[in-house]
Amino acid sequence: MNAKIFSYKVKGIQLEAKNDLLKMIRGFDRKAILEPLKDILKAENFQVDESSLNYKLIDGQLNLQGLAIEIKAHKTLGFQFGK
Repeated sequence: MNAKIFSYKVKGIQLEAKNDLLKMIRGFDRKAILEPLKDILKAENFQVDESSLNYKLIDGQLNLQGLAIEIKAHKTLGFQFGK
């Protein structure tokens, strides 16, 4: 099984100051931010291993890190029927 490690910068989701002591990221839909990443990886015949996802803040910007696993073609099983 081939795998790659990725780091994906999520556009538009950054820390915003609420007051002097608190910075927060606005709410986001986890599945919606994964869709562009899935499309990019699918073009290379890989898929996201969602159990490996790590949410990181780098310079106030949300980044996803994790593993991408190669998509294996399903093997087909054929049956032949005789007379």
